Order: sequence, then structure tokens, then C-alpha cells
Amino acid sequence: MKRIRNIFRSRNKDNGIFFTTISEIIGYKPKNVKHFNTAFTHRSMNIKNTKGHIVNYERLEFLGDAMLSAVIAHHLYEEVPSGDEGYLTKMRSKIVSREHLNELGRDLKLIDLVESKIPKGQFGDNIHGNLFESLVGAIYLGWRL
Repeated sequence: MKRIRNIFRSRNKDNGIFFTTISEIIGYKPKNVKHFNTAFTHRSMNIKNTKGHIVNYERLEFLGDAMLSAVIAHHLYEEVPSGDEGYLTKMRSKIVSREHLNELGRDLKLIDLVESKIPKGQFGDNIHGNLFESLVGAIYLGWRL
């Protein structure tokens, strides 16, 4: 529990545990941490930005889902030149399945990084995959900078 409290306290510090953990997961130190904060903010926090827009991971989850699908499609296109459309679609579906994304999010322990007013034990299993997709969305936006 102390580690989790330190993670949240560290969000406002340049070298906090949160950003160190994110850097370890993604393999580089992000230039703009704003998107990563959003990627791990649950809607229960009821945060709005200065324009009145809701700030939570759900929009980044949407973006990350699309980016994952595109990246996996590109990878399969390049690596399986004999695969027809049906086969490639089937393989992409397996790779980006909810079950697989949940497993990836769980393996990375992304739920430990979530800022929420709801106890983590009350989240459904899909939170793991949702956070993974949100992380991918944040990486994509950070990469675009």
C-alpha cells in the first residue's frame, strides 16, 4: 500500500516512482508525461481539464485500440507474405483479443498505476486490457510530439 501511495504522490515530481515505472515499461523516458497521467486516471476521479473536458483513460483506450490493430496488421502483412486477407484478419483478431490484452496488462501490473476512487478489487478483469490500450494511446501521442 505504501508503494501505491508513493506512486500517486510522485505524479507531480519529475523523477517520481510513477514516471520511473512508466519509463521502465515503455523503454524510454517520455518527454511529455501528460498523456501518461491521463492513461492511468480512472473516470471515478471526476477530473476535468481547463476546457471542461473529462480527463480519464477511456479516450486513450479508444486510440490505443486503433493503433494496436494497425501496428499488428502491418506486422502480419510484412511477416506473413503468403497469408490471405482471411488468415491475416483471424491472426490479428487473436493477437488483439480482449483476453490477450488483459493478460498483457496484468503481466505489466498496470492496475498498480491507476489513480481511482474505487478500490482496485472492484474493477472487472477487462481493466487490465483497457489500461494496456490506454498506455499504447499515450505512447502514440507522445511519439507524435
